[in-house]
Amino acid sequence: MAARCVAAAGAAGVLFGQLLGGLPAAAQSSVALPGSAFPLVLDVDLTPNPVCSGAVHGRVEVYDPAAAKAGATVEWRVRAGEKQLAGGRLDMTANVGTAKFSIPFDRVPATETALQIDARVAASSGGQAPGRYGKVWRDTIRRGCHPVRVASVGDSVVWGQGLDHDQKFPYLTGELLGRRTGRGVQHMDYSISGAVLDAPELPAGNNDAACLRTTEKQDPDGDGEMEFGEVTQQMPDVFCQLEKAGAQARAGGYGLDLVVINGCINDLDPFFGIGVGITPGSENLRKAVKRECSGIGAAAENPAKDVPYFSGAKVGYGGRGMQAAIEKAHSLPGRPKVLVADFYYALSRSSSPIPVKTCSTPGVAGAWLTSCKAALGSVAERYEQYTQLANAAYHQAAAAANKASKDGSYAVAADGLFTVDNAVLSRDSKVWNTPLTDPAFPLRTRACPELSATPLQCLSAAVGHPDIEGARQYADAFLLNPSVRQWFHLPRQGPRARLNVPGNAHVGSEVRMAVTVDGKRPAAGYRYHWYFGDGTQQETSEAAVTHAYDRKGPWLSRVVMTGQDGRRVLVEAARPLTAD
Repeated sequence: MAARCVAAAGAAGVLFGQLLGGLPAAAQSSVALPGSAFPLVLDVDLTPNPVCSGAVHGRVEVYDPAAAKAGATVEWRVRAGEKQLAGGRLDMTANVGTAKFSIPFDRVPATETALQIDARVAASSGGQAPGRYGKVWRDTIRRGCHPVRVASVGDSVVWGQGLDHDQKFPYLTGELLGRRTGRGVQHMDYSISGAVLDAPELPAGNNDAACLRTTEKQDPDGDGEMEFGEVTQQMPDVFCQLEKAGAQARAGGYGLDLVVINGCINDLDPFFGIGVGITPGSENLRKAVKRECSGIGAAAENPAKDVPYFSGAKVGYGGRGMQAAIEKAHSLPGRPKVLVADFYYALSRSSSPIPVKTCSTPGVAGAWLTSCKAALGSVAERYEQYTQLANAAYHQAAAAANKASKDGSYAVAADGLFTVDNAVLSRDSKVWNTPLTDPAFPLRTRACPELSATPLQCLSAAVGHPDIEGARQYADAFLLNPSVRQWFHLPRQGPRARLNVPGNAHVGSEVRMAVTVDGKRPAAGYRYHWYFGDGTQQETSEAAVTHAYDRKGPWLSRVVMTGQDGRRVLVEAARPLTAD
């Protein structure tokens, strides 16, 4: 066992050494210099937005340690297209400076309009010219009386490690819902990179209300939303984040429509736990996921509490599980619906420092399949297993919460339709493959040394997280989810179809799956994109397909039907298939 762990750690080290060790020259030439992003607009709050009547009240936070050190003044501006709506000057007496502004109602656009906020160092009294404007913060503004209000809680996946705020999938999901319903959207983000699902003794006795009395370095304005959520930290955990979301909603007098949530990967330790099984309590992934994601099976004492490295397992061992988090989310003002974001493939059999034939193409077998699986050895195998087990736990938690509900079904575990080929260092990767090219890298270069106890880990934290395309895929897939469409009264995009899948099958045997509409074959003209639940996929023009599973399940199959008019409908099997 020890030898296998050493070998696995070595394989992971080779991979991450390549990821962190540098870029090809061609890639390096496209990396923006971190300093060009500063002064950096860290956060902009607009209340209310959309606005029904009266002014929009805003607050802009500017981050620039160099300007603060020099005692400089920055000037900032808020623009809608070429029209400036607000602006001012701010003396940088600290690394983060805050300014307030108002936009009169008659200057608020009637329809959704792109908003840009940026800042520059102002001209000095000694005659020094003003600096260049830093990175632009992008949002939208519009009039409206009943926006879709979305709160997001979770770890680095929901936070959107490496992304600008308007590129993250909770924001994009809300934006799509706001447009499709015509209501506009207001998004509040309480997530933070590194967060555990539940730290049972932080605060003591799971007294979530005590979280409201704590402050975090990543939340300089104290509103519960983590402006420096890019800087990894295990707390506040997801239950504390929900507590803060509820407190802010009550203070603002509004109800939430949707909570986007995830969690439990950091409770297991994503590198030394999931990847190589060294962290105590992570050796058996099936038991570990059941303990952390489902809240079942914890020992009386945390075996990982004293590990000598950065690990969420130190504080996240044996928490309450996802069902309790879902139920807490639904208890917030407005009794919001709850969307649990399924995990994607961060590492997989297709991940390889040396390119290999894609592993999700039907027919890959024998030596090719062995080559694919061997590229990262058990590290890739364990990550695939974690993805399968965590997603199954999410679905079980949502189903259990719905069954216990007295006001109907309100929760769904929604999938981003990722495959093994979307993982890091794969053919069709949709995650960050290096730590230097993502939009948030300039922020991390300043904030990680200042705020993180493990700055090197913090600097490279974007690797393996969904990139711009991956985040967009999450949001687009969520808008296909039948529960989401029903909750927000979105029109159907296709027929009421059924995906027929057997309940069980033997590993290695061919399983037939078929789509029917009212018990019959669908009309001609559809394209079918099958997602088999094991990270593989296939596209056909036929309404039936066969697939062989190479491991035990459970496996939940899905298919996206695309009509000749381009409209798509997602069909999910009624129950998972178990292979034995």
